[in-house]
Amino acid sequence: MSKRTDKDWLTPVGPSSDPEEGQPANRRSGASRVDTLPEDFVKLLNQGPLAIGDVIAGRYKLMERLGDGAMGQVFVAENLAIGRRVAVKVLKTELLADPSFRQRFQHEAEAIAAIEHRNVARFLDLVVGDPTFLVMEYVRGPTLDQVLEKEKKLDTWRAINITKRLCWALEAAHQAGVIHRDIKPSNVILSPDTENQEEPKLIDFGLAKLAHAAIKAGLTRTGQIVGTPEYMAPEQIANKAVDARADVYALGCLFYELLTGRPPFEGNDDVQVLYQQLHDNPQPLDKFLPNPQRELKNALTRALAKKPEDRFQSMREMAMALEAIPDERMGDDQTNPRINTMRVRVPPRFTARALRTIALAAVLALAGGFGLGRIGRSAGGGTALLLVSTPGGASVELDGKPIEETTPTTLRGLQPGPHSVKMRKGKMAVVERQVTLAIGERAVMNVVLPPASHQVEVHSAPEGASVLLDGKLAVGETPTMIEVSDDEFHELVVQKNGFEIAMKALTPDDHDPMLRVSLTPERQPRGTLMVDSNGAAEVWIDGVDSGYTTPTLGIHVSTGMHSVEVRDGSNGKVGSKVKIEQGQTVRLLLSPGGAKAP
Repeated sequence: MSKRTDKDWLTPVGPSSDPEEGQPANRRSGASRVDTLPEDFVKLLNQGPLAIGDVIAGRYKLMERLGDGAMGQVFVAENLAIGRRVAVKVLKTELLADPSFRQRFQHEAEAIAAIEHRNVARFLDLVVGDPTFLVMEYVRGPTLDQVLEKEKKLDTWRAINITKRLCWALEAAHQAGVIHRDIKPSNVILSPDTENQEEPKLIDFGLAKLAHAAIKAGLTRTGQIVGTPEYMAPEQIANKAVDARADVYALGCLFYELLTGRPPFEGNDDVQVLYQQLHDNPQPLDKFLPNPQRELKNALTRALAKKPEDRFQSMREMAMALEAIPDERMGDDQTNPRINTMRVRVPPRFTARALRTIALAAVLALAGGFGLGRIGRSAGGGTALLLVSTPGGASVELDGKPIEETTPTTLRGLQPGPHSVKMRKGKMAVVERQVTLAIGERAVMNVVLPPASHQVEVHSAPEGASVLLDGKLAVGETPTMIEVSDDEFHELVVQKNGFEIAMKALTPDDHDPMLRVSLTPERQPRGTLMVDSNGAAEVWIDGVDSGYTTPTLGIHVSTGMHSVEVRDGSNGKVGSKVKIEQGQTVRLLLSPGGAKAP
């Protein structure tokens, strides 16, 4: 088999913006996107089998095959430019042939790239071409699946610490709008770590969701279930709406297995396991652990609740519950063993308010993290609620009545029972939380106030135009909805074949629910030229370097006759004349053996 070279990847293509009519505007500095691949070019993709030793995109040498999945093949590859090993996930050509999948994939890749957490394998790159593939951080170490096969089950506190780290990893993902949907031991790698000895890392973010979309579109075997039955939430099995709480359930299943050495439900076949996930309760922890703590059992029971509304409502909330489990390894020394190890360094020039914030942060740490923390019973018997917000200085309403002080503040003498807390500040979104207090209980509530946003309906004349907000393609063509932050500046681009690109700046003062954009016909009629050859070669049009390397996606050129030439690195060149008509897409294949325009 011949080795793959630079000809197997696509050079960047973007919208035309060159003011000089008739000249190709897109340079090599652009970026290819899966969702904007022209249909004619997709039909040219004919990915052959990959083999160890192949070099794809001119720099990734395939070193080891890790396996196959619903999305395609997975390899360990070496980036020849810097000598670094990465994980490469090559997408199946039949998936790329589906326009809806390409659009979903592009948005999902952008969301995954936004996840930044030390317990998540990083998304490094998306290379669009033949083949099209993702580049991910290559994490060394055994999977939890391999560890469990060897050790059967983990020490309770090791299991708790691993699960807590995974909670925060998933919280970061959910904040970025990504639901994993396929949490299981084989998707967690225990990476060696100098500080903590081992660091769990989640892999394969978002791919299960994309595979699910592909299967629903009929791109794989009918009747296939996406996900692993032993870790699937009931609503996922029932094909109902799935949100972040499905990951809470899956992580609960994983946590149960770490503690007991077996998943909550097992059976002779997948159907039996799926039925148990929908209707049965797992065997109690007491059967596997000697005297498990009440807090541990309660946390696991809540994570594995059948109804999403009965579970932890976020990974942050689950992490706090795990943090609140008393560490019995510390013996009888005190009320809170964490106090003995906490150190707070105070810089010399802090103001009184800053010192107050640090003290509150220390209280939050003792309470078990962020969100709602339980501190315990007050010695004086009074019920109190400590309120903190990010950013601080938020106004507070308690049970519909405004409170005089802004956050951070402590509300004392509250009646036991349910309370409603609402916080607001400036242009930040209003956040409302519910809390139920017991007699004499002290609790901490920490709320992150997100920027306020609003939706804008974008229309164009004519309709059917693509919309890019801050460089990202919006779903659907005009008329379409976009969501913009109230306190930020945004760039809106509206484009349609045959019309000039329209750009508009949106300011924090713009709050119109509808935006209308009139598109101007192009000053000079244009067509689209796609050029390929039997090797990587520069594309010259009318004697001018176009800035493209074959194979190209789409080059906008003026109508009429053009001279097209491809030049390779050995000074070899071949050319052809081609006629471009308005709105026409012409594919040109140039090779040493001749030239033709399909």
